[in-house]
Amino acid sequence: MSIVSLPQPGCLQGVPGVAFTCVVPAPMPRRLAQDYRQANPTTGVIADRVMFRAATGTPEAPFASGRVWLLRAADGFKAWEGYSDAQGYYRAEGLELGVAYIAVGIDPWGNHKTAAAGPVVATLTGVPPQVP
Repeated sequence: MSIVSLPQPGCLQGVPGVAFTCVVPAPMPRRLAQDYRQANPTTGVIADRVMFRAATGTPEAPFASGRVWLLRAADGFKAWEGYSDAQGYYRAEGLELGVAYIAVGIDPWGNHKTAAAGPVVATLTGVPPQVP
């Protein structure tokens, strides 16, 4: 009887620092596929802006590179995480249509307190519906 050692599953064997030329990145889809774990269609978009106020009584300013979480208002599920651009804008896609979310702005550097606002509702275009 002889014992044969088998390679460990999940191990990548190769020389460190050598680029793998056979690996090609997958193309990014324009729209995310339907997430069937959710009750509503996940084609919703929220496009909004994160602002901060340096002190009481001062005007608001755009919050550049702020971390943004969108929490589903019904149960607190973190449905999306991303960062705002230089003008404080963010665009979250792949959310449940017609569902309310609470936007949480987090300062990665710890200079400002975390703040939440909302609720905001995901629509097809990201623009909130106008109330007559």
